Amino acid sequence: MDNWKQTAITSLLFPASITTALLRRNEKQPPPGKLVHTERGTFHVIEKGKGPVTVLMDAGLSGQSLHWHRVQEILGSCTHTISFDRKGYGWSSRREYGDGLSTVRDMEAILAALGISSPLVLAGHSYGGLNVRLFASENRERVKGIVFVDAVVEERYLTDGFDSKRKKEWRNSLRMMKFGHYTAYTGLPRLLKMKVGGRYMFPELEKYHSFVGYSPKAYEAVFKELRDSGITAQQVTNSRPLDRSLPLTVIQSGNQSPEWTGYQEGLKALSDDVREIKTTHGHNVHMENPELVAEAILKHLSFT
Repeated sequence: MDNWKQTAITSLLFPASITTALLRRNEKQPPPGKLVHTERGTFHVIEKGKGPVTVLMDAGLSGQSLHWHRVQEILGSCTHTISFDRKGYGWSSRREYGDGLSTVRDMEAILAALGISSPLVLAGHSYGGLNVRLFASENRERVKGIVFVDAVVEERYLTDGFDSKRKKEWRNSLRMMKFGHYTAYTGLPRLLKMKVGGRYMFPELEKYHSFVGYSPKAYEAVFKELRDSGITAQQVTNSRPLDRSLPLTVIQSGNQSPEWTGYQEGLKALSDDVREIKTTHGHNVHMENPELVAEAILKHLSFT
């Protein structure tokens, strides 16, 4: 039904859709990383550095591999790193689903296709924190540490527990993402400057910004992930708890709202071996201060 509605709107606004298609063709950029073909689809992967431990990074809701660029530039001189575009984002295949456990299977497929069997340190930003927790639960023997970058806990998306304010906020966000998905081919989100992944991109990567930010399949991906966020949250709730001895680092933004600080407290309660880093940065700490995040990740390498 969603695809039918998108097709109907695209056809109805046919002149605008043609103009948008021409703009998209002019904006097209080759991937900065490599396309990895797996049994679960094709994924854009940026791989840097070498070493006995692999750092696997997952972006937040609507984010993609380019957001980890400067962190990878720092880490690539001393360890093996991987960032990737979840399905629908960047240069990866179109997304068919929105739940976190499916994303975990994608992550496992990427590692298998690359022939990587090394121990892993995970880094997850915001919504990506849920995905890396699920991955760690499913791959307990391989994961040797996790760095949460202003991440959330499952309560953020457990819709049954929403109060009226949070329910309204979630519904408004979903409505906006649905609008972006339905009208993506017409160029309306572009006119409204609704870039998937946010308005900021590192200056050295700016040439990619419009291509990844106004991609129709990216609007579809963020809509499906938000739509199915309650399923992801329930999957995390039902997952096997992390090992209490697993080293964790919880990097916090300057958001001091009771709701957000509660999420950070929830993350710290997941293990008995936790390092806390408080900052005054905005939500995208890994983009504002990549040196701090890279240093936090490097400390985990000494634990493996």
